[in-house]
Amino acid sequence: MKYENIGTVKRLDFDHLDMLVSERISALKLLAQGVQESAVNDEICRNLILPCVYTLAQFIESVKIDDKEKNT
Repeated sequence: MKYENIGTVKRLDFDHLDMLVSERISALKLLAQGVQESAVNDEICRNLILPCVYTLAQFIESVKIDDKEKNT
């Protein structure tokens, strides 16, 4: 196959991926909003919440949506 990557992308189940990511972001949000000050929770913030938010920020920066595209 000449365009292997295109074929792979076309086989992706974006609906399922969207659902899984949305679930995980919601769980991360609930965890972050309910975090209390303690050593364990500080480690959770350092090792889980902050790296996940950083990865999401990188994703947002890499996938730009033009304002014109959002309104169509």
